[in-house]
Amino acid sequence: MSVVAARTATTQTWEARRDCSLSVGERKWVFLATAAWSGAIAITFSCFGAWPVLPFTGLELALLWWALRQIDATAEDFEKITLEAECLTIETRRGTLLQRHTFHPYWAQLQFDRPPGQHHPRLLIRSHGQEVEVGRWLSEEQKRALGNELKKNLGALRPERTL
Repeated sequence: MSVVAARTATTQTWEARRDCSLSVGERKWVFLATAAWSGAIAITFSCFGAWPVLPFTGLELALLWWALRQIDATAEDFEKITLEAECLTIETRRGTLLQRHTFHPYWAQLQFDRPPGQHHPRLLIRSHGQEVEVGRWLSEEQKRALGNELKKNLGALRPERTL
């Protein structure tokens, strides 16, 4: 998982997407090649009397198909954080669920939270009783880097206090 940052004159954006090494077409070819090869081996063995190989080959191919379908279902997942002068927007897509949370950047607070029993901390954005976890798929170092950059940019929007 990697984070891509973009900046314009009025907007700062961070977007994290899952890394997918195979495209949809390539995943289909992997399945078809595996099915052809495993099927050929299973049919050859069944011709020599080892017919119990056939159901196991079918199970193997069903599990591979299911795994590739799960990858297809989550391949387009993302987290996008958009910071503007008056609006902090967090968009998250997991499967078919698309969520959007909006905060005023002046009131937004960042917090690292390590729930009991979990090894990795969560990066939370909180404001007015709402909280959203960001960087769910990032490593701990990437979360810290994203948190530091968000904190720096949120702080830049706050007016300086004069005493």
